[in-house]
Amino acid sequence: MKRIKLDDLERTYPFREPEGYFEKLPSAIQTRIYDQITERENSFSVSWSWKRTALVGAAASVVGVLLWVTYPQKQLSLGEETLSQVSDDEIITYLKDNHITQSEMVEQPQVAESYSEEDVLLQQLNINDEDLRKAIQEEDMEEAI
Repeated sequence: MKRIKLDDLERTYPFREPEGYFEKLPSAIQTRIYDQITERENSFSVSWSWKRTALVGAAASVVGVLLWVTYPQKQLSLGEETLSQVSDDEIITYLKDNHITQSEMVEQPQVAESYSEEDVLLQQLNINDEDLRKAIQEEDMEEAI
């Protein structure tokens, strides 16, 4: 098999560039880019009319009214007088219906504070823990009877 060398091949170019094409190319590209940029800058313009201003004002008013109507009002806490009128049975029923356990109640800061005062009282009374458990069990037995 005979090897072919690239240097031995005839070089023929079927296409020729116009005379001075590559010298004029950078300036032609820059001219086109400049024309496109100025065309974009001139094409964007905002014209305000009384109709557009009225439409924007009406839209802002509608949004404001919707926010006013749908925004929830702040609920203030209930007073102590209102809670004192609720019976213990209703409170127990509410807690059972919402599946609130004693451990969840103790985690509340106000409840924990009140329990901490009882702990101090029990410590001052010097009551033995085992005696206290027996007394609670006996009381539960009496209530069951």
